[in-house]
Amino acid sequence: MNKLDRSVCPPIHEINSIVVPEVETINLRNGSRLHCMNVGIDEVVRVTVIVGVGLDVQKVPLSTRMMSSMLFEGTKDMTQSEVAEKFDFYGARKSIMPGMYASSYDLISLTKHLPQIIDVFVDSVFSPALREEDFKRLSKIMKTNMKDLSKRVDYLSDKNLDYMLFGKTARSIHPEQEDIEKLTVEDLRKLHSDYFHIENVEFVACGMITDEVKKVLVDTFSNIAPSGRTRKTDNPLILPEMEKKYTFHHKTGVQAGVCIGRQLFGRADKDEKGMRFLNTVLGVYFGSRLSSNIREEKGYTYGIYSDVSINKHHGTMCISTQCDNRYVQKVIDETFKEMDLLCTENVPDDEMERVKNYLLGTMCSTYGNALAWNSEMIRAVTSANGGNISLAYINEFIDYIRSVSADDVKEMAQKYFGRDDFGVSVVADKEKLDR
Repeated sequence: MNKLDRSVCPPIHEINSIVVPEVETINLRNGSRLHCMNVGIDEVVRVTVIVGVGLDVQKVPLSTRMMSSMLFEGTKDMTQSEVAEKFDFYGARKSIMPGMYASSYDLISLTKHLPQIIDVFVDSVFSPALREEDFKRLSKIMKTNMKDLSKRVDYLSDKNLDYMLFGKTARSIHPEQEDIEKLTVEDLRKLHSDYFHIENVEFVACGMITDEVKKVLVDTFSNIAPSGRTRKTDNPLILPEMEKKYTFHHKTGVQAGVCIGRQLFGRADKDEKGMRFLNTVLGVYFGSRLSSNIREEKGYTYGIYSDVSINKHHGTMCISTQCDNRYVQKVIDETFKEMDLLCTENVPDDEMERVKNYLLGTMCSTYGNALAWNSEMIRAVTSANGGNISLAYINEFIDYIRSVSADDVKEMAQKYFGRDDFGVSVVADKEKLDR
């Protein structure tokens, strides 16, 4: 028997590419499509229904989110407790993800139990009961949650920044208490009737997709009757000119909330990859510029992070943290100082190598999980909007990471890190602020 020599390190290999599993697209007889990816060795499957309904179609704020929450509160033939018991009995999990332009509804199940649970899942999405009593119960829960959130400085600072970024459209993202009062169950029924038809839906399945699993999915989804309607057309948000400063004084106690952000481009922009790399240097990982300076060196906060969120039509960048009220201005100053340094100085070679290794390692770790491919499939399907889907951008990003230079990073910073492009949202106790 060969012994493992633990004194010798395993060989290190460069990451040149990721093997992307093949995607099989099946055209269903009712006009929809099922995209399958057979990946992984675990006997589990993740099925997603992608519906062209998002925050962009809301007539009443909160309606898409509330309607999505009510889908699994019972069907026309089953009560909420019966649906929940069925999922529990077969060890299945469901989740909802309302988005800006499309929403997705997930089922994760063992492959052997899929035939027993798939019909309940489909009925929940396409034939929910949307009962008045369930609506009242969820409305009460949502009011309580909203009341609790309104006391948190991280939520308030993020909410105020979104109003800067999106203008009045931010009401769709951060509804108010009175929006719950205005919402009726009839609003939800109309929203469901208008958008949950097969012509406005596509399906994704990842995991161990055997021939038996594929047959179950095709037979189930094909049985959804066509409605004769057409796919929803996106209504892209028109982003307003940003306000640059918003300070909301609030009796916060010790902590204050700080958010610094700007508007960005959509997913197809040529600078998307460069912006993701630059943002990683600034504030994504634990050893990033913001974390090393503001957390580790100066101790102003327990954590500060920068996030880039880019969807099909537009995107945002947001730097967020909570800190002692007396450190608010120092945190803001140091944040812009780090952005200015990236505009004027090249990132050192060792830091470039560290960021590249972090990004490549994170991608390998992510795609090592079979079910994680589902998220990439959802992105590809929503980007295609009914056309051919492609996962080529995964290896295109790897190529970019391997080839990007310090000069490229500085050029990207000069283009997107101008102080005048950023808004600052502060939620703090006025009496405790260090001026």
